[in-house]
Order: sequence, then structure tokens, then C-alpha cells
Amino acid sequence: MAGLKQLTAEDVLRFKGVGDANVSPDGEMVAFVVGDSFVLDTKLSRSNIWVVPTSGGSARQLTTGPRSDSNPRWSPDGRLLAFLSDREKDGQRQVFVMAREGGEAVRITDIEGAIPSPRSLDPLAWSPDGSRIAFLLVDADTEEEKRKKKEKFDQIEFEQDPKFARLYVIDVPDISRGPVAVPPARCVSPAGLQIWEFGWSSDGAQFAAVVSGEPFEQSWYHCRLVAFPAAGGGAARTLHKTARQVSKPAWSPDGEQIAFLTSNWSDRGITGGSVYVVPADGGEARDLSKGHVASADYVRWLGNDRVVTTAQETGGFGVADIDVVSGKRRSLWRGDAALAQASTTFSMDREGNVAVVREDPTSPQDVWLMRRKGREVAWTKLTDLHPQAAQFALPTVQALKWKAPDGLEIQGIVIFPPGDRKGPLPTVVIPHGGPTGMTACRFPNSTRFFGMLAAAGMAVFMPNPRGSTGWGLEFAEANIGDMGGKDWEDIVAGIDYCVAKGIAHPDRLGVGGGSYGGFMTGWAITQTDRFKAAVGIAGVYDWRSQHGKSFLSDWDSIHYGGADPWDPDGVYRKFSPITFIKRARTPTLLLHGEMDGDVPVEQSYEFYRALKDHDVQTSLVVYPREHHGFSERAHLIDMYRRTVVWFRERLVVGR
Repeated sequence: MAGLKQLTAEDVLRFKGVGDANVSPDGEMVAFVVGDSFVLDTKLSRSNIWVVPTSGGSARQLTTGPRSDSNPRWSPDGRLLAFLSDREKDGQRQVFVMAREGGEAVRITDIEGAIPSPRSLDPLAWSPDGSRIAFLLVDADTEEEKRKKKEKFDQIEFEQDPKFARLYVIDVPDISRGPVAVPPARCVSPAGLQIWEFGWSSDGAQFAAVVSGEPFEQSWYHCRLVAFPAAGGGAARTLHKTARQVSKPAWSPDGEQIAFLTSNWSDRGITGGSVYVVPADGGEARDLSKGHVASADYVRWLGNDRVVTTAQETGGFGVADIDVVSGKRRSLWRGDAALAQASTTFSMDREGNVAVVREDPTSPQDVWLMRRKGREVAWTKLTDLHPQAAQFALPTVQALKWKAPDGLEIQGIVIFPPGDRKGPLPTVVIPHGGPTGMTACRFPNSTRFFGMLAAAGMAVFMPNPRGSTGWGLEFAEANIGDMGGKDWEDIVAGIDYCVAKGIAHPDRLGVGGGSYGGFMTGWAITQTDRFKAAVGIAGVYDWRSQHGKSFLSDWDSIHYGGADPWDPDGVYRKFSPITFIKRARTPTLLLHGEMDGDVPVEQSYEFYRALKDHDVQTSLVVYPREHHGFSERAHLIDMYRRTVVWFRERLVVGR
């Protein structure tokens, strides 16, 4: 379009990642994180903490650390701000505290080992009285282990050397006069427990925690909710354990109940589910989400009789109050938008006003405040962090609904090229990862390579088949035992709907996706030849070998309904794309991280070799040092460019 720039991979990465909006207890200030969405020459992405007043005025940068400043947390009285930073040693995060007004931050820990915050989980919290801070810390190498590694006695004894994440507590010193003696950090979690998440009791005497008996990633799928003394030395009391996972424990102000989320999930930290409450002294947990067509992803108490949740809701996001006695849900807001799911999705001041990072199809990520006005709410945009967005033509985003073959209503999103939307258009189908996740209405020009595909003249169709979050527990668990069955039929029905409505050109279809979307890509090209191009990113192509090496080995068995991976004629064979490789005809690009532990790179090597042996045009690119989800800037640029070129040359050029 006249006067506007063509979106490039570099442009996409110039959009900053914004997250972790934390409103001060008095509601006057919001602290948040602004950072790169990639790693360049540091171990963690560069980021800093900013603040913005809620009454109006410009945002300002509060910290100036050279590497990663993150996880801002206000003290209960609002005078201090704690955060994590690796400013003194690359990759080694410590806890810092600074005054609300700014000034020099003071380090209050001297620890060795990782303070983890992967997969959108929160590793840092003040005690309710503001005298202590609790944080997670992974066991560091012992001196003997360091010596052996230095001398190259570094053989890997698989699953024989568990490193636990434990819960530590420190007393917060008086920092009003500058640097202080670092207080000792005390491990308070019981021995032999992996602490995934935690929350203080209202009196500061106990913790509720999500734990498992081993620290391996697959152990999380058998996690349980427990409580133990904050002083340390006490045993853990199990409060809730079922076949489903649990997440986000939050203690009621009167100390009587603990709220938490639960469902069968595919990824730790991506945990949209049902809201439950359980008595803090033990007893039967109650489901507060029966009949709710939403998947709560964060929960906080407002008084003792209700909780506030943010939720993935029918393809968008919502905020709601839930009555703890009746389970009645009162929607405060629902929009075709997305909330940033960092270590906190939302925060709340004493009056129940909510701070979030929000985006929608026409606006990139910014900090917003939702104020309560009686039974109504009003939104205020507090920042304008991406002025460069106006330089690029903006694709149009539209939500669609269609019927699956069995009559179930399914929803999805289409991104149309900027300008003329007249179809039928070359269309790339992108199933989301998970599968217990959801494609929401995000700002397309800052969302991976989606805006680049649209700028190159292609529509992007992103379905939310059964198994997705956002439609309640029953819908989210509807593909258990059947991944690749009816969820695939939902996607096919959506493609047919797009073709029938004149959106998608039937002879210019592509398919691509990452993780579970990568599996769906492999499944698609071995079930039909209607796709002219495919891009599989970190996909599962052989479920048995995936089970054998993946860090998530217990998940696939659970999500295939307790199936036996070693049954030679069972669902692991039935739903593996490699089983049907002789049907494949689609030119396929495979992209994978060399160090991927969730979906090992061997999946792509195996599928590449199978395609090659059957004379299917294919290319495999492996990215050194990358895990499940790429982080290095050069690799992201390469992946975005390759993906767009692969589809453009086969769906657009010469057709």
C-alpha cells in the first residue's frame, strides 16, 4: 500500500515483548517488563522494568540493567519493588529490591543456581506482611560435579542426577541507606519435593505448592497440590491429587480456602482450565467452573467470597468474577483480543482494578488498566510502546465458525492480506501447538511470521479444534485418546468452509505449524494430497520414538487415554504420520532445534529421511543450541524467511 513498508523478519523482531503488568497495591502505578523477543549475545533476553502512572502520563524506564531485569513485584505496602536480574553475572539471576521512586537497586541474595521462570510460571513472591521474599532455586552443581566437568568426566547418566527446584525464603533488609549485608537464604520446602509453583498463606505461616516427587519434566504430569510450613522443617500435606494436573494456587484472605486451576494439559505453564477451591485444612475440592464456556488461566481472590479470573474465552480473552459459594460466573469483559501470559497474566490493586498487557488485531501489546465502576468496568490504555506499527500495512483479522462432521461448532481465525480481501486466496493452514492451547486474536504484524505471510499475499487460517482451551473443560479434553482423529476432522471441515466461502483457493493450500501443530502438519500430508506446501516446526512424526526420548514422555500416554506406547498395533502406530509415509506427496520443509527436549530433533531427521526415501521434495534445517521454541535472533530471522519463501514459491509465484 502507498507509503507503507513491506514487513520483514527484522521488523517483526523490532516489536518488543511486553509482559508482567503489576499494579501497585494503592492502584497508582503499574510496573511492567519491556524486552527483546530474542537472544543476541546474552544468556537471557535483554529486558528492563518500566513504570507508568494509572492517572495518566508517560511510561518511564525504571531499571537500566545491561541484560535481563524481570519479574517486578510490589511489596504489600507498595513502598518497594523486588525483581530478578542477572546484571552482575550473565545468566545468574539474583533478587534485587529498589524504592518505589527509583534509584539504585540493592541485591539481597548471593546464590548459585537457576531461579527458574520458564513456561510462564512465577518464581518470586513477597510474604503478606512484607518482611520476607520467597523464591524458587534449582540445585546448583556441587564442587565435586564442577571438578569432574572441568576434567571432562562429564558423561551423562540419564535421569540419574536429579536437580530439584526448591523453595527458599529470605528476610528483606532495610535498603533505605543503600547496599546491605546479604541475608542468608533458607530452604523451607520438604526434602524430596520438586516445587513447580507456590503461594503464601494470608498469615505468612504456610505455603501452598504444586509439587511432584521427581524434578523431571514428565514428573509434572503427576503433580499434586500440597501445603507445608513457611518456617521449614515440616512435612507436606496433600490437599488435592487426581489424574489431572494443577496450577496457580492462591490462598484466600481468611486462610480458609485455596483456589487453583486444573485440567489435563499438554504444557506446563500453558494452563487454561477449571477453577477449584479446596479447604486449607483438607477436604473435598469443589469445581467452580461447571458449565462455564471458558478456560481460566489465572486466579486471584477479591475478599473471601469471590475470585477474579482472566480466561481464554471462545477464541478471545475475558475477565470475570466467580462466586465461591455458588460458582456463578459474572463476566466483566470479553473481547477479541489476547492477554500476555507471562509469569502473571494479571495483577489487581486493593479495589479490584486489574492491570494486564493486552493486544488485539489492530493494536500491538500495551499496558491496560480495567477499572471497576459499580457493576461496570472501563478500560484505559496506559502506554504506547510500538509507534513503528503505523509504518506497515495491517492485515485484517476475522473470526469464523463452522460445524464439524458430528455437528460440534468449531471456531478459528483468518488473517487476510492487507488491502483487497477479494478471494479465493492462497491460504496457509496453521494448527496451534499444545494441543491444549488456543489461537487468539493477536496483532498479526508482531506475531511470528503470520503478518509476513499476509504481506506476501496469502491468507492464514488458524483453527481451534476440539482439544483447544477456551470452551471449558469438556471441550479441552475432547481429543484425549484421539489426537489426529476428530480434531483433524474439525480442521478439514474448517478448510472446506473457507473454500466454500471463497476465502481459500482449493488448489493453493499450504499447511504448517509447530509442536502439536507440527504433528498436525505431518498428519495432514500423510492423509491427503490437497496441500501444495508444508512446513513442520519441531513436530512429532513418530509417537513411539517421541515417547522414548522426549522429556515429556508421560504426557503422550496420558493424552492418548492411558495407551501403551509399546503396543505394536495401538494408537501410537495408528496416529503416527510415519505410518502413512507412502501417501505423502507434499513438498515439505522441516525446521527443528538441535537441543529440543520436548520434541527431540530425531523426529525431524526420521521424517526427512522417510520423505526423501519416497521421492518427496523436502528440506531439513536444524538450528544449533535451540530448544523447543527458538530464541536466537539470527535463527528466528532465518526461520521466518524460510517459511514465507517456501509457501510463497509454491502457493503464489507463477500461479
